[in-house]
Amino acid sequence: MSLSYNRRDPADKNPALTKARQEFKNMDPDFIVGRTGLNFNQDMQFFNLTAFTNQYQISYPGGDIFRLNSSDEPPVGLKIVLLHFLLQGNNFPLRSRYISFQEIPDAGPYAGPFKRQAIQPVVEKFGRSPELLKKSARNLKASFIEKSDLGFTLEALPTVPLTYLVWFGDDELKGGASLVFDYSIITKLPTEDISFLGEYATELLLNFAANS
Repeated sequence: MSLSYNRRDPADKNPALTKARQEFKNMDPDFIVGRTGLNFNQDMQFFNLTAFTNQYQISYPGGDIFRLNSSDEPPVGLKIVLLHFLLQGNNFPLRSRYISFQEIPDAGPYAGPFKRQAIQPVVEKFGRSPELLKKSARNLKASFIEKSDLGFTLEALPTVPLTYLVWFGDDELKGGASLVFDYSIITKLPTEDISFLGEYATELLLNFAANS
């Protein structure tokens, strides 16, 4: 995973997570609700947030994150992204304009890891296996679109779609893939978070394929 989110430190010692929790503690929940449209449980003091079909609860003001109906600990990187979305995300309408990762401001330092971890594994694993990719995408409740040989969109976060465009190979061509975003994403998350989401989405697709 990308840069500071790839740390091996325990979650409670990860500086990016610690900083996000501190900033979250200082935010007014009503302000977050007004900007994001998310549900905040006043009695229990937690936010509800869905990421890649899974539901999470984020406690306020502590910023502890729990995945509902699962004892699995969310990855540190995902915890950071969820908190960042609460801190600066919004529910502004989609722009219906695709941009590549390279078009996102300050993408340069993350472009190499993003290509290696979000794009290349899709080509290597699914480049000649369209049905396997379809099955993995369906497990993430993908919406299929008529672009490329196989195009589909995953809802990473509310109003944060990720769209895969895949071209399958044959004996002469290796195939290819692209991962694009709605232009509005640059108002919702930092660039490093966007990189993480792409890498994490591909990891989920690969995990479903490995277990199918």
